[in-house]
Amino acid sequence: QHYYITNNLRMSVEEPSSTQNSVPMDTVEEPVAEAAPTVNGEADSTNSNSNPDISLRAKQLLEGTHGDNIEEMLNSTIAIVDSVRSAAVPSYVIEAIHYMTDFVTQKNCPVRGISIVESLLSKCHVPGVLTSIHSDMTQLCLAAKILSPALKFLDCDVTSISSDELMDVRYVLQYYYYGGSLYAALRNFSRALHFFEICLSVPSQQTTSAIQVVAYQKLTLISILSGRRLSVRLPSVHSSIPHLCRPYGNLLQIAAEEDSEKFAATIAQMTPFLEKHSNLGLAKQALEYIRQKNVKKFQSTFVSLKLSSLANHLKLSVQEVENRLRRMIMSGDLSAQICKKEGMVWFNKHSEEFDNEAAIEKLKNSLDTCMSSFQKAKELNTGFSLDPKLLAKCAGD
Repeated sequence: QHYYITNNLRMSVEEPSSTQNSVPMDTVEEPVAEAAPTVNGEADSTNSNSNPDISLRAKQLLEGTHGDNIEEMLNSTIAIVDSVRSAAVPSYVIEAIHYMTDFVTQKNCPVRGISIVESLLSKCHVPGVLTSIHSDMTQLCLAAKILSPALKFLDCDVTSISSDELMDVRYVLQYYYYGGSLYAALRNFSRALHFFEICLSVPSQQTTSAIQVVAYQKLTLISILSGRRLSVRLPSVHSSIPHLCRPYGNLLQIAAEEDSEKFAATIAQMTPFLEKHSNLGLAKQALEYIRQKNVKKFQSTFVSLKLSSLANHLKLSVQEVENRLRRMIMSGDLSAQICKKEGMVWFNKHSEEFDNEAAIEKLKNSLDTCMSSFQKAKELNTGFSLDPKLLAKCAGD
């Protein structure tokens, strides 16, 4: 995906004239959307799906003749979507979907647009092909806090980009940003990191997109709370992003020290700043991860330990330590037993068990995924190596 997007999206990224926030979530709050594309209301006369009456209705919709009447706007959009009979979607239908997405989000009723976009995608979705409509789907699902409808489109790896005339790099950035935010809300951090990294790797010829800046902010915090090293490679035109996100770089350095108190104090100082960028929830989760990591250090050192001693080391109350241990044990992050009567905790040295069917099935699924990914990468590499344009370029060099 990195290779394809880098070599096939050589278009500029325009800075949004305004930003649009979605409904706050526990893990990812208020993702930013860039301005919708300029609409011209013209039908694509060369497309087999073109219908003069529907085209006129789409033009009236885009001109805002419905005013603030959301029912009239939704009915018009449904009629336009119902006119599509094949995978080839006319440009006026795509424009209508973009308009509807912005309208229902501004009216705080994004849930009403999900079924409409899902209906259109069921007709035109081709596995592996990314269209601008996919970004509308992820935006609406994230804003409505109804994440499952978007998952069936996000779980498919993108191998090509739609060539329709309205496709712009902005929609690619939105798809990967909203997709990363959605996976972060589901605590699927490996997939969230993957999406944010692709969002940051998309090149532009003029300037850095605001979407990529907020994607870098969330990528930094998720890399902390998932315990993974931040290793994204930015195109040269985006080299200013780390400088624009310097406070997050400071958080990353403090997190590497694994000093939970210092990290908590830094978050307290940065609270207004984090709230402004809607990242306070992720920062608190990162703090929780550091504290859990400090608890696990005692597991590798002690067989048993007094709760009061553990509380002194972690600079928490005994009750807070006990509650934290219980949560970690229930989630499977820690293997230990608590004796409240004696005020002790016993750590089990071997917390991982592979003698059950669930663990074996998980291992088997991981191996199948690795083998499938390797085969797909091999096929893509073969296709790129035989690309006439690439061969011609290599011959010219």
